[in-house]
Amino acid sequence: MKFRSAIIPVLVALALVAGACDGSGGDTTVTTGSGSTVTSESTTTTTVAPVTSIPADSIPGTNSPSIPDDVARQMREQIGMIILDVEESRALPFLEVPTITILDEAAFSARVNQQLAEDLDADELAAQESMFVLLGMLDPSVDLEQLLLDLYTEQVAGFYDPEAKEMVVPVSIDGITPLQEITIAHELVHALTDQHFEFNGEYEERAENGTGDDAAGMLALVEGDATYQQFLYLEGMDPTAAAAAALESLSYQSDVLNSAPNWMQKDLAFPYEKGLIFTGYLVGESGLKAIDESYQAPPISTEQILDPAKYVRGELPADLAPLTVSLAGWDLHEERSMGEWGVHLLLTDTLRPGELAQVASGWGNDTYQLFLRGDDTTFVWSYLAETVEDAEELTNALIGHARDQMGASGSAESGGGLLLEGGTPNVYISRIYYAKNFNATTDAPAYADPRQQYGKLE
Repeated sequence: MKFRSAIIPVLVALALVAGACDGSGGDTTVTTGSGSTVTSESTTTTTVAPVTSIPADSIPGTNSPSIPDDVARQMREQIGMIILDVEESRALPFLEVPTITILDEAAFSARVNQQLAEDLDADELAAQESMFVLLGMLDPSVDLEQLLLDLYTEQVAGFYDPEAKEMVVPVSIDGITPLQEITIAHELVHALTDQHFEFNGEYEERAENGTGDDAAGMLALVEGDATYQQFLYLEGMDPTAAAAAALESLSYQSDVLNSAPNWMQKDLAFPYEKGLIFTGYLVGESGLKAIDESYQAPPISTEQILDPAKYVRGELPADLAPLTVSLAGWDLHEERSMGEWGVHLLLTDTLRPGELAQVASGWGNDTYQLFLRGDDTTFVWSYLAETVEDAEELTNALIGHARDQMGASGSAESGGGLLLEGGTPNVYISRIYYAKNFNATTDAPAYADPRQQYGKLE
């Protein structure tokens, strides 16, 4: 249940909402800015002359022709200083000076739109839209593709393109503003960690062939790492500049974001907010080296992001047999996992915050199949809770969700489960001990086959 662009942006209205984090670490290695390091555990110290600036003309990249040379040079000089700050704070040297492309407002907007057009798959988004509508998460009148285009166009303040190994930033009339300075620091962390850990290949593999939930977990690591460093950068700024950045963030208009469904707003914020908490936990446990090590074995679920102790312990999702439902005449569009965060999103408008966290945290594993046939949609979901009580809580929550958000009604006992029909969707829910089946469809005859095929999970 994820939609992600391949570009890694800073979403302006989301990047500064996560709250200040503790800058204490435990890392033992610091970077001087030239790539030379001093290690505190070593018995031998090496004195090196720190690099205090990076010449503007040594930073590769292009500028929009409309940008005056003196403005572009000043920006590159400032970015050079931020590069040194990021190296020192993240305790990693850049293997090479990153490519920085500076664009005027029109060119930046065009570049974002071009990137999104390449990254967002219209057919995939149409399928996701049908699923969200069926599950009561999206109004049928909403065009999901257009909403996402509008959201990213409104929110992206700069981005790192891991395929091109390029950071793209817009120029402002006043040069680099304090908020933009923090944004650049965030994006430079992406460029830095990509040089060392090459995270994009693993992320793309998960996004294309994984559970979906594993890709969301990895994205939270990547964004959490950059957001953690972003707050350290904010803490190190001149107080006047830091205050100006905060005021600039507060004054930013987010009309499209504010009009989006609550669950979508939460999902866009997830990798920044929850990723920040996750990386902060790792640093608190073992210092920055713990984040470095996590790139070698990235989180495989959103559960591990939401409960970092489970990641540290190496706790994996429970074993769950894959769904093998087959519907004649229907196209099996995808087989994915909602994950703990997906359960949270599904029930966002059904449960109170405290109840929501409690129900979602009972996740043990899940898998779903999405079937399409013309304008009809069928969603088949198998869920394994951690305890019988967790399964019961989720079942009750789903019954309420089906009635309140999906418009299903007319409940009746059927085949060991509960059948809710009479609305546009027809919903079937069954629970046996720790396990639960959930079947929703816009086509009533599509009930029989899934229910017979996955039966009572016996």
